[in-house]
Amino acid sequence: MKITMGQIIFEQILVGSYKNFTYLVADPESKEAVIFDPAYDLPKLLRRLDADSLRLTYIVNTHSHHDHIEGNSFLQKTTGAKIVASNISQAKMDIGVQDGNEIDVGGRVKLKFLLTPGHSPDSMCIIVNDFALITGDTLFIGECGRVDLPGGDASELFDSFEKIRKLNPKLVVYPGHDYGRSRSTTLGEQLRDNYTLARRTREEFVKFMYEPQDVEPGL
Repeated sequence: MKITMGQIIFEQILVGSYKNFTYLVADPESKEAVIFDPAYDLPKLLRRLDADSLRLTYIVNTHSHHDHIEGNSFLQKTTGAKIVASNISQAKMDIGVQDGNEIDVGGRVKLKFLLTPGHSPDSMCIIVNDFALITGDTLFIGECGRVDLPGGDASELFDSFEKIRKLNPKLVVYPGHDYGRSRSTTLGEQLRDNYTLARRTREEFVKFMYEPQDVEPGL
């Protein structure tokens, strides 16, 4: 699905059996591109790059679970792109980012990184051009990522949500999986309607997150 976002290319691409979203963002003038969370359907991603003669400069991972990084090695060998991840990630990377770091892609695309641990220690969200918020498995549409996998921490996710609450509510949330009623929505709508973002104390939130939930595979 192509999204109109000023003068840049921004595409949300559904891949794999876990309803993953991979994102392609590019500067059509310089032809520099970035792909977020490549795990599946890699030939389709390469064809998409070739269609507009795009040059993959960066591979960005929102976190290091296998269903988000599986395609890193292949894409890097094929394109020479640098892998970007949280500076505490244990997965292979070329650039480790800290909270608030920014990367320019070409002359028109700006990425700002927010470290948002909770679903995993190295989870992060990325703001694209002060318009889009790519959330990986930190926040879904109407849901959030589970914390009962190795490295998950409900208290850290509470702090990450507090950070997300302070962002511009007009940002459009683009999650890591197609688990919601829609593929995207504004942060303001999520703050109003997403039950996982309801106001709770830290203790209430931790208890809530560790209660048995009906969850999708791969959450």
